[in-house]
Amino acid sequence: MRYLALAALTSVATADYVWPGPNDHMEDLLYLQSGFNRFGFVDGILSCAFGQNVRGRQNSAEWIRTAYHDMSTADVDAGTGGLDASIMFETMRDENKGSAFNNTFGHLHSFHTTRSTGADLLALAVVGSMSVCGGHDVPLRVGRIDATEAGRTGVPEPQQDLETHTKMFAMQGFNQTEMIELVACGHTLGGVHHEDFPEITGDDTEGNVTAFEYDDSQFTFDNKVVTEYLANKTSNPLVSGANDTMNSDKRIFAADGGATMRALSDATHFQSRCATLMARMIDTVPSTVTLSEPLTPIDVKPYVNTLALNANGTVDFSGYVRVHYGGDTGRSADDLSASITYVNRAGKTVSKPVQAVRPTWRDGTATGFGGISFVFFEWDTQVDAEEGISAFNIFVTTKSTNETVEYDNGGKGFPVKDTVLFQQKQSCQTFTQNESGGYDGSLTIAAAVRDDAIDNTSASELALHYAMHVPQGAVLERLETQVEPFVQTEQKIAGYTLFEVKNMAINDKSDSTTFDISLGGETAVEFQKTGALSQESCVPLVQ
Repeated sequence: MRYLALAALTSVATADYVWPGPNDHMEDLLYLQSGFNRFGFVDGILSCAFGQNVRGRQNSAEWIRTAYHDMSTADVDAGTGGLDASIMFETMRDENKGSAFNNTFGHLHSFHTTRSTGADLLALAVVGSMSVCGGHDVPLRVGRIDATEAGRTGVPEPQQDLETHTKMFAMQGFNQTEMIELVACGHTLGGVHHEDFPEITGDDTEGNVTAFEYDDSQFTFDNKVVTEYLANKTSNPLVSGANDTMNSDKRIFAADGGATMRALSDATHFQSRCATLMARMIDTVPSTVTLSEPLTPIDVKPYVNTLALNANGTVDFSGYVRVHYGGDTGRSADDLSASITYVNRAGKTVSKPVQAVRPTWRDGTATGFGGISFVFFEWDTQVDAEEGISAFNIFVTTKSTNETVEYDNGGKGFPVKDTVLFQQKQSCQTFTQNESGGYDGSLTIAAAVRDDAIDNTSASELALHYAMHVPQGAVLERLETQVEPFVQTEQKIAGYTLFEVKNMAINDKSDSTTFDISLGGETAVEFQKTGALSQESCVPLVQ
C-alpha cells in the first residue's frame, strides 16, 4: 500500500495478503454474518439456544457434538482420521445416535462448494458456536479434505470404562488432563436426548432433553458444568444418572482426583483451555492434509461483481471495496470513502478515479464472528473494450484528515483478466418437473472471448468446468467437475466473439453451484455462482 497526503506520495510496507487468495471464500463465510453482502452461516445459530423451533434441538451443541464425533476416530500416530466429514457416512452406527449429525450437515449443505469443504464448514460450525454462545474466539484454519467413505469406528460411548476412554482420547492426541477438559468444554452446552438414550435418562419421550447444567446455563458457554459438579449439585445425567454404568462424565471428571476440575472452576482458565482444546479438536486432521495459518480479517479486500461486454460495445466493470473498521484498526466507517483507478491492457493507468459509493442497504456495513466489522463501497463503470483492463488499485480516504492510502496489492495491482468475459445476462438455468416428480435442469453459459486470443488459441480449448452435485449416500453430495466445450456463435462485437455452452443437462441437486471457464488449459474466469443466473430465458446481448 502507499499513503497519499494531499499531493504527496509515500511508499510503505505492504501486507502479506495478495488478492485473490485461495481462502477468500472461507474468510467471507467467517466474517460476513450479518448486514450488507452477508453469507449468513450464522442463521443456524441465531442464538445459542436456537434450534429452528424444534423441541429439544440446540444447534450450537449439535454442531460441536458433530465435530467431536467426526474427529474422535482419529489415530494421530498413524496419521489417519480426524476432522474429515467422514461422519456423514457413519450416522447409522450405534456410537452416533440421534439426528444431530444429519441436522448439522443439512445446514452446511447450503455453503458446500469447491472452496468450502464439508470438513472446513464443520470447523467453522465450532468456531461460530463458540462465538455465539459466549466462548473465547477459536482460530479457524482451512484446507481440510472431505472423506469419500466412512472411517473406522471408535467414538467414546458412555457405557465404556475409564481405562477405555483414556486410551481412546490418547489415540486422538489428548492426555488425561486434556480428556477431562475437553469433555467439560463439550458438555457446557446442550444435554442428553431422551429418545436417543433412554438407558441414561429413564425416559424415551421425543423432544425431552436432560441438560448438563441447571436453568438456562446450557445456552451459555460457561463453566457451570464444572462448578455444579464440584458442589455436588449437578443435573448432568452422565454424572448423576440412576444407571451408574452410563455415568461416563463422573468417571472422567474424577480421573485425577478432581484436580483438573478444580482448576477449571476458574472461569477465565476454563474459557482459555476450552478455546485451546476446541482449536486442537478441529485442527486434528489426516497427516496428508496441510492446514492454512489461522484466518484473520483482510484489511482491504475487493470483489469484482461484473466484468462483461454490453450491447454498446464497452465492458461493464463493477464491484465492491470492503474495508475493515473498528477494533484496533483506528477507522470509523462514517469517516471513510473509497475509489479505484484501473490500468488498461497496455499498462497505462486511467487518470480519473472511479468513486465507490457506500450502499444504503444495511448502511453498507457487515459484521462477523468475533465482532469483526466491515464497511463496503460500490463502484460501477465502463471500460473501453479495445483498451481493456488488466489491474486496478484502491484508494481509501479518511475524510477527517484528508489522508488517502493507496492499496496496490503488493505493487502489482489487483489483477483483472479480460481475455474471457462471463456474460451473466446471456446465461441462464431452468428447471422443469419430470414424470417422476423430480426436476430436470438445463444450463446455458455464455462467454465473450477477445478475437486476438482466438487467433492465438484454438477456440475448441474454451471449456466450462461445472461443479456437479452427485449423490453419495450422505447429506452432502460429492462435487464432481463436468467439463463441457464452448461452441462459437456468429455474434461479434467490439473485438470479442461470443461462445456458448447451450442447454447442458444438469440435475436438481445442482441448482446452486459454481463453475470456472478455462482457455487453453488456463483458468480465465473462476468461481462463478449459478444461483445468480436467471431462471428464465437468456437475454440476447444484441436484440
